[in-house]
Amino acid sequence: MAHLEEFQVTVETYNSLACNTLGARDRRGRTYEMAPTRRETALSLAEELLTDIELARMPPPDFLKKATRLARLLDDIDAMAWLSFEMTGYPSPLNKAAVDAAAKSGRKAPNDKNDGGARWYTTSLSQLQADVDAGMLQIQAAADAPVSVSSANPAQFVMAPPGNTQERGAIRNLVGVQQGVIGKVVGSVHQYVSEREIELRFGAAVESAFAVVRNDVDARIAKLAPTAAVKLASAFENASSNNPEDWANAAAACRRLLKAIADELSPAGEPVGGRPMTDDKYINRLISWIVNQGKIGSTLKDVVTSDLEDFGKRIDAFDDAGHKGAHAEVTQYEASRFITGAYLLIGDILSLWAEVTDAPSVPEAVVELEAIKAD
Repeated sequence: MAHLEEFQVTVETYNSLACNTLGARDRRGRTYEMAPTRRETALSLAEELLTDIELARMPPPDFLKKATRLARLLDDIDAMAWLSFEMTGYPSPLNKAAVDAAAKSGRKAPNDKNDGGARWYTTSLSQLQADVDAGMLQIQAAADAPVSVSSANPAQFVMAPPGNTQERGAIRNLVGVQQGVIGKVVGSVHQYVSEREIELRFGAAVESAFAVVRNDVDARIAKLAPTAAVKLASAFENASSNNPEDWANAAAACRRLLKAIADELSPAGEPVGGRPMTDDKYINRLISWIVNQGKIGSTLKDVVTSDLEDFGKRIDAFDDAGHKGAHAEVTQYEASRFITGAYLLIGDILSLWAEVTDAPSVPEAVVELEAIKAD
C-alpha cells in the first residue's frame, strides 16, 4: 500500500508540472479535456484574425485590438509597443521607437521638400479610418444637384455650372492617401499575424508529436520507478526557471533520473566485461542491461547504447557547468534542449523495458493499480 501511495503522489506531482496538452487521464484511465493552453489560445486567435483581415469582417482598428491580444498572449513586447503606437497615435517629435514602429507599418511619407528629411504619417489608425469615413460622407454631400440649362437662342452654347467638382476631387485625393496608409498598416498586421500563426501551428504539431511519446513515457516511468517522476519534474522545473544557475543544474536532475532507472534495471554490482558497475556508473549499468536482453535486436541495441554513451558525455559536460555556478555559460535553450533529449532517450529505454517485460499498456497499468488498492 505504501508503494501505491508513493506512485500516486509522484505521478500527481509530475502531472501538475507537465500536463498533457491533448487531454489528461484520471486514475481509471479515462480521459477528459483540459482548458486550452496559452499557445492553443494564441493559435486559435491568430487563425481567426487572419480570416477577419482577409475577408474584411471588421473595421481595421478592430484588427489592432485582436493583434494586441495575440502579442500579449505571446509575451511579444516589441509587437505590443508597435501596436500601441498604431492604436494611440505617434508622438511629436518622433523618438527612435516611434520611427521604428512607423517604418514597420509602412507609414513613410514623401520627404520634406526643403531639407529632404524623412517624414511619416503619424495619425492613429482609428483616426485615419474616421477621417476616411467622414471624407466619403463629404463626397456624397458635395454631389451636384441635377440642373437643366437651355437658351432661347439656338446658336448660343450654354455651359453647365462647375458645381463641386474641385471640392470632391480634393477630398478624394486626401481619402486616397489615408486609405493607402490604412492599407499598409493592415498589411503589416497581417504579415505579423501570419508569421506568428505559422510558428504556433508548427509548435502545436511538435507538441502533439511529443505528447504521443509522453503518454507512454509517463506511465512507464511511474510503473518502473515511481520516485523518478519527481526527479523528472525537477528537471523540467530547472529548465523553466528564470535563474541561470538552475539551467546549469538541469543536467544533475537528469543524471538522478537516469540513475533511478538504472537502479531498477541493473543495480550496482561487480564489473562486467571490464566495465565498472558501481553505483555512480549508471550509464555502464544501463548499457549492460540493454546488451544482455535477448529479445532486443542488435541494431536497436547499438543505436540506444551509442546514444547512452554520447549522452553520458553530455551529462558530464553540463554537470561540470553546474558546479561552476554563475560562471557557467548554459542558456535556457540549451538546458531545455538537453532535458528534451534526455526525455526521449529515457523513452527509448522504457520502450525496450516494456518490450522485454511485456509491460501492460497505460490503461491496463492503471486498472492493475486500482485492483491493488481495492484489495
